[in-house]
Amino acid sequence: QGPLAEFLVEGKQFGFSSARKMMSWVVPREGGGYRLYSKGAQEVILARCTKLVGKDAEVEELTEEKRDEMTSTALAYSRRGMRCIGLAYRDLPDGFDLETLSTSVKNSDGSDAYEAETDLVAVGLAGIEDPLREEVPDAIIKCYTAGIDVRLVTGDNPNTAVSIAFQAGILKPYHFVDEKGEMVASNLKSNVMMEGKTFRATVYRTREDGSPEFDQAAFDRIWPHLRVLARSSPDDKLTLAHGLNQSNLYADKAACEKLLKDDNIKIFPDRQVIAMTGDGTNDAPALKRADIGFAMGLTGTQIAK
Repeated sequence: QGPLAEFLVEGKQFGFSSARKMMSWVVPREGGGYRLYSKGAQEVILARCTKLVGKDAEVEELTEEKRDEMTSTALAYSRRGMRCIGLAYRDLPDGFDLETLSTSVKNSDGSDAYEAETDLVAVGLAGIEDPLREEVPDAIIKCYTAGIDVRLVTGDNPNTAVSIAFQAGILKPYHFVDEKGEMVASNLKSNVMMEGKTFRATVYRTREDGSPEFDQAAFDRIWPHLRVLARSSPDDKLTLAHGLNQSNLYADKAACEKLLKDDNIKIFPDRQVIAMTGDGTNDAPALKRADIGFAMGLTGTQIAK
């Protein structure tokens, strides 16, 4: 209320979504024009930046050397299981059309980005640690003992997701090519971890009319190995629930024997029974498609519940 509210209402919010992996606030400046503040996935924000705040708070060109340095720092954070957030800003002149879309920059899902969220000035990186609760690894062990196989589906980047999954016991040393090497995404065996965009490209084929069609055979080649799905979307959870629910891989005795012999993977000799967790509105379709749906925690949305 009051003058401050009247001043701030002139700004605009570009909301966060899994498709964009970033969000921004545009606020008016007292001297005229606007300043846009952005935060989001480090690789998304950094890709939008052309300058950075350097020594003595002076804005300078973002060289490839500086870009590589920031990327290396983010990689170090993710290997420690931290979520890495990029921070940036941009000053906009009076009269700038905030609804204008870029003709060259795309969002993570391929849609056109807002022009205001391009040509940013990098401010820095923040590593956010969200440690596992002490009881999580024991709970995972109890699930495995009871015959429940646990998979991690997350929006985190691959290295963060792998670190968390390894700490939880979802990933074991034998899932890595070099068991004595670094427990990072690049060291995992084939199909143990996939990013959402790769997963979607693999399990969907394109019809003659250009529309996507789910490929159960391709899905059945992947899911026995898949432990971690990183940079995923809510639709990926629905695809997992759907594909596992209707998989008849257990009936292919030769394939099951090969998985057991080559990878020590045992396929339950019946249809897969799927339990899915989620807390957001976008998780509702996957929760409904699964045999058992868990709407997580007090913060879970009413639609998920």
